[in-house]
Amino acid sequence: ASLFKRITIMVLGIITNKLILLLQVYVWTTIYIGIEALSLNSDLSLLANTKWKCRLDVGVQPGTWMPKRFPSWGESGARLVVDTPELEFTNIPSSESERLVGPKGETRILKVCNGGNSTFISEKGEQQVTFVGGGWCVQRPTADLKNANGAFVKPEGLLRFWLDCPSGAKKRDTEIFLNTRIFFTTGVWDDPSGLSTLENEYSRVTDELQSTVESIRNAESSKKNYGINIFEQARDFRQMVTYTENFQKLKERKSTLERMSPPSKSSRSKNGVLIAPTGSLVIKGNDTPDWLPGSEYLILGTFSSKALDVE
Repeated sequence: ASLFKRITIMVLGIITNKLILLLQVYVWTTIYIGIEALSLNSDLSLLANTKWKCRLDVGVQPGTWMPKRFPSWGESGARLVVDTPELEFTNIPSSESERLVGPKGETRILKVCNGGNSTFISEKGEQQVTFVGGGWCVQRPTADLKNANGAFVKPEGLLRFWLDCPSGAKKRDTEIFLNTRIFFTTGVWDDPSGLSTLENEYSRVTDELQSTVESIRNAESSKKNYGINIFEQARDFRQMVTYTENFQKLKERKSTLERMSPPSKSSRSKNGVLIAPTGSLVIKGNDTPDWLPGSEYLILGTFSSKALDVE
């Protein structure tokens, strides 16, 4: 009986850990990446035919299960920093798709230039790494999403793409395994005219907010001159209520516009497309097909982007 009890406890522990892992993966992929907060848009993005480079920063991130899935992974705290070769977001339809990136009909080919070769520095000195092209898709958020820093944002588009790394790369115990498919997610603003409208509205709202603050201060100062005139007090009270309501509305609109706007350090291509300064990296944690329960993604690190076709 005692042996049966120990075996039962052990099995229940394994099942519980697996369920916790699946729940964490589900929460991360549906909330952090925002799978359920997206509406697909088949319009071709102005990102097409632009060229960029990405810098991968691989290592333990808050909430990652990499060390649990692959014991000792990244435990030393080492960061593996790798630059990709030149990447071209073509407008050529892809023959392959990934559920995390987007449907096949929306996916375009991501081309890796210069033979796909790059280098990085490890404890052994300069090392070679190779990338193979993949696919990309822009999706349109319908709700606020969390970015790589944990802040809620609502970018104009959510850019997702993948690259394969057949060579792998390693720095101490932080590693991109051989033949790993790496998934990238970040914000993109690919409508320059829409962005200009957004910036103009933000400027207007900011000016109106400052004007409202000054009106509130003037109303507060005028209280000293009321004396016992109850009519003046009633009039200014109504004004104060109006000012306060306008202030709250403008403040909320300002916050919304800030969530929709690109960060100040976003990289801009010559045609006006911007990509957020940081994004998230994940890899598949098992071989389960996307359409089956149990498919999981693990946080690999973050990345930054740099436009190459700048003015």
